[in-house]
Amino acid sequence: MHAFRATGTFPNGRIVQKFTQDVVATDEIDARHRVYSFFGSRHGVNRRFVNIESVAQIEPTESRAPAVISAFRDTHDFSTTAAEEE
Repeated sequence: MHAFRATGTFPNGRIVQKFTQDVVATDEIDARHRVYSFFGSRHGVNRRFVNIESVAQIEPTESRAPAVISAFRDTHDFSTTAAEEE
């Protein structure tokens, strides 16, 4: 499993909202699927309306997403990143 960061836009009511989403997935295709799934379940947006502009693999320590931290808690040290941000 790897950490990915997806960026893009989706319609949120009358406006088009930008997003950045960090997910844990096996590859880029799986990461795209998880982003589509997230917006479908949380916002009720069909996949065809979610515009993913980029998906890039990132180091897990770069993310502050709870799902990423939980998935890599045993293999990476997240305490140094939190101290550097403060």
